[in-house]
Amino acid sequence: MKRDERGMVTAELAVIAPFGVAFASLLLWVVSLGVTQVRIVDASREAARMVARGDSVAEATTAARHNAPEGARIEAKSSKGLVTVTVSAKSAVPLPFFSGVGARTMTATAVAAAESP
Repeated sequence: MKRDERGMVTAELAVIAPFGVAFASLLLWVVSLGVTQVRIVDASREAARMVARGDSVAEATTAARHNAPEGARIEAKSSKGLVTVTVSAKSAVPLPFFSGVGARTMTATAVAAAESP
């Protein structure tokens, strides 16, 4: 007795496809978190270096805004020969229909010793 197996692949695909979409979305979210973290780390390091070399805080903040994701918050402090720059930004999945899903506020801080003129 032979059974009719037509449609088996379609049924299996219908069951597996949502998991594939969920996995791809998860990967996209993790990559977006990594990219955001790298951008805010670079922005904080660059700004801390600039202030430590003697550039103004305004110039360093402008450079950090250029490197950081849109809407990032930048704080620069100088105390006892050390310059501390903290950059915070919100990361989310870069898909319009998932704009609020997985949003995380990420922070990076860089410290540099002020250089003597």
